[in-house]
Amino acid sequence: MKTIYFLMAILLFCNINVNAQFTDDMETCTFDGEIIEIGHWTDWGCGGGPGCGIICSSEQAHSGLWSGLIPDDGTTDAVLDLGNKIFGYWSISFWMYVPSNKEAYWNLQGEVPIGAGEWIVGNFFFNQDLANPGVGLIDNTAIGEVNFNFPHDEWFNIAMNFDITTGLSSATWNMCVDGEEIIPSGTAFTDGAATVPTSLGGIDFFSISTNNYYFLDDFGYYANQPLGCILDVEDFKLIQFSIYPNPSESVISIVSDSNIEQVNIYSLQGILIKNVSEINDIDISHLSSGLYFIEVLSEKGKSVQKFIRE
Repeated sequence: MKTIYFLMAILLFCNINVNAQFTDDMETCTFDGEIIEIGHWTDWGCGGGPGCGIICSSEQAHSGLWSGLIPDDGTTDAVLDLGNKIFGYWSISFWMYVPSNKEAYWNLQGEVPIGAGEWIVGNFFFNQDLANPGVGLIDNTAIGEVNFNFPHDEWFNIAMNFDITTGLSSATWNMCVDGEEIIPSGTAFTDGAATVPTSLGGIDFFSISTNNYYFLDDFGYYANQPLGCILDVEDFKLIQFSIYPNPSESVISIVSDSNIEQVNIYSLQGILIKNVSEINDIDISHLSSGLYFIEVLSEKGKSVQKFIRE
């Protein structure tokens, strides 16, 4: 059973899924301050550009070198377009990082492009007004206000599932934060007044104040692929590392700020192919061309990335 869970975690961490609508590890960024407004990223009618769209940042990253920043300008109003879904089963997973003495905010919208706004279950606050460090709040769900815990100064996962298979009027959802289910499965996908949303439109990441400052990374949006509270499964503590060259025909090396104890290489099917303790000059010349997963383990925990054998 642990092997099955481990493979599920690999798929989530590496953003590989046959049912993926889109994935985004933010590695299309090329410079700090670059504004992303393309594909699934848009904004709430604020004209695009600085002070509107999500910002590329190398200050923090859950994987790779880049993440998306929602800054403290009070104007950034980035929108992740989820496609105005009115039927089916949809799941979204992403990672957040909220520094100490900072707050974060976002909401679910019923339609994109957003007009007057349709807050499906209210507002999602993290350390609202800096008054509750490590405490979050969803303020208008079908089960009332929901409080939850989250960590500052480290990455934590958000996972949400939306069951609209019998239509919006009977839709349900659930939500996990940092491995804990805070909205139980089967909860009505409405606000406290039982208002049925227009659709599953998108997520609005808004800079709510001059204390707002947080990072986003490793998005995955899936059809017919329920997501669990993955940190309940294996309690993964991700470490940062990079692989070079990638792709490679013969040899790869790993650079990390952690002391690597072991490296495991897996096939796309999750079969362990090779394990080594030396992180420099790892010979991959015997591997067939294709995509592989590489897992590194240290005293800080473990992490997984993908690489290509040319």
